Amino acid sequence: MIILFEGKVNHEKFVFLAFRYEERYILGNSFMSLLLRSLILLISLSAAVHSQEVVVDDRGEALQISQPARRIISLTPGVTETLFAIGAGDQVIAVTDYCNYPEEAKTKQKIGGVINPNIEAIVALEPDLIVLSMEGNVREDFTKLKQLNLALFVTNPRTLPGIHKSLLDLGMLTGHKAEAQSVVASMREHEDSIVFRGMEWKKRGILLLVSLQPIIVAGGGTFLDHLISLAGGVNLAANAATAYPALSREAIVGYHPETIIVMSDAIGDLANFSAMYPEWKHVPAVQNGKVFSIDSDISSRPGPRAVEALEKLFSIIHQ
Repeated sequence: MIILFEGKVNHEKFVFLAFRYEERYILGNSFMSLLLRSLILLISLSAAVHSQEVVVDDRGEALQISQPARRIISLTPGVTETLFAIGAGDQVIAVTDYCNYPEEAKTKQKIGGVINPNIEAIVALEPDLIVLSMEGNVREDFTKLKQLNLALFVTNPRTLPGIHKSLLDLGMLTGHKAEAQSVVASMREHEDSIVFRGMEWKKRGILLLVSLQPIIVAGGGTFLDHLISLAGGVNLAANAATAYPALSREAIVGYHPETIIVMSDAIGDLANFSAMYPEWKHVPAVQNGKVFSIDSDISSRPGPRAVEALEKLFSIIHQ
């Protein structure tokens, strides 16, 4: 009587056939009828329980869903890129002003910035899932959205494995598990290739400047620090007291970096770099022409394009 489908009870067909069986064979037998109806109820309840997906976010909070999210709001560019990469772009109804990749993301409704989203606009869109980032968004906005009983999922990827987890988590929440698994597999293959190549090269001392006014570098425990290490570099600011320490011009000289990398949104033209910082003329990186710029979008967003940033850092460090 019970129909199996891929190893599971097909409860809808079972219920239909069970009622037909009752009509034909045991109608009038109250005990047997009650027994059969109880079995039907148990099968239905079991199916309902197993249809729930539970996904744990990077705060350790569990989000339970009964069906894939269809009205998603992304509150960081990295999350937006992740959702589109796994094929969930059509389920995204709104993004931030800074979500500029892929091109399709630019056509989505905008709900403000990463640190100042329009809460009223978000509520009016009636999302069934809002995805935030611990490092990009602010606690006050999270609290406001939480108090409105909206479904929230928080990511905090600071490493490539962390990005893999975010991809797989969002794949589950959106009904794109297979696509997410495929993206992660491709990323891992590319990452392993870069790390293996990096083992053959001499490690070089690196400073990665995320800002020039004031001078701020990537410190230890950051996503950028993780990428530098994987690419075969040594982050000279890894032991700084803060994640993104502000440094004086003299402090840069003291580090003696072999390579200096500057975020593209921090400097317009590298040709002016030496003129801007004449006191760095004896720094090895400046003396040897080892000052480079890297695309801020791919290197600062913990998303599927992070492997491109890793490849770029590898090429910079080892050229």
